[in-house]
Amino acid sequence: MKYLPILIDIRNQDVLVVGGGHVAARKARGAERAGAKVTVLCGSPTPSMIKLLNETECRHVDAPFEANHLRGVRLAFVATEDEDLAKSVSRAAREASIPVNVADRTALCSFIMPATVDRHPIVIAVSSGGDAPILTRSLRARLETLLPADLGKVADFVGARRDNVSRALPNFDARRRFWDRFIEGPIPEHLSAGDETEAQHLFERSLSAIEDGDGQTPAGTVAIIGCGPGDPDMLTFQALRLMQQADIALAEADVTDGILERVRRDAEIFQREKTVVPVEKMASWVSEGKAVVRLGSGDFGRSNQGNQEAAILAEQHIKATVIRGVAEYPSS
Repeated sequence: MKYLPILIDIRNQDVLVVGGGHVAARKARGAERAGAKVTVLCGSPTPSMIKLLNETECRHVDAPFEANHLRGVRLAFVATEDEDLAKSVSRAAREASIPVNVADRTALCSFIMPATVDRHPIVIAVSSGGDAPILTRSLRARLETLLPADLGKVADFVGARRDNVSRALPNFDARRRFWDRFIEGPIPEHLSAGDETEAQHLFERSLSAIEDGDGQTPAGTVAIIGCGPGDPDMLTFQALRLMQQADIALAEADVTDGILERVRRDAEIFQREKTVVPVEKMASWVSEGKAVVRLGSGDFGRSNQGNQEAAILAEQHIKATVIRGVAEYPSS
């Protein structure tokens, strides 16, 4: 990973945009939408920049660039065909420890701008590290078609109720499982349909069940997943969903790094080549409400090992979900 992906709060912060063309106008509009106080430095603004200046509170300064234009600036954007000017702004910004982005000149940048999908307050960023912008734009276009336009409604609904859930569920893992069930349940569909009344009713019912003691420590789960030949792109959506919800992953020694990278980042991962965990330990995790995934190569869930582990769990009244895990697994 060449760049650290971060989101910066620039509300009420000064941002300098050097350039008067279409790209500069796009940079300025993005910063202005994020709440920044934008100053545009250019001599002859193009129609797109004039339109931006007329529609927003961005300030226009018609003057040659000088280092003092960076005084108090939080971020700087440069979008100009003037190579000497671009280098001059980049150098001055770096000397002043101000992050600077120069359009189409990665070598002059201290940060780069990803392609974004905006479903406020949800923002998804896609980047190739500046190597293949055409590919990131293509991926963004695909994501635009996959994500509902009203996804922000769900995020706003969750944000307004996080404190209520935190009070009812002080344990972090319990809260995460509650929100996992929320996302998988019917409430987001009601919000998308514009029925916030029913969504609120269902939410209150779920929260009341917790406060009444029902579901304080929900039963954990075990999924035994066969990972096929080790290609993570062959995992099914069901396998990926369970791996992303896992608290603990137990993997055979031959499970590839590519597969393990698809497990939820905060999950504890034990791999047999490093640590041998007895099957009985899974039962204790389940009693604590943990979500456990058991990973092995090939059709592991239907192998002798997988069957034996499922049988041991069954003796302790734990039914393991067995998943083939691959979209298409050729027969031998």
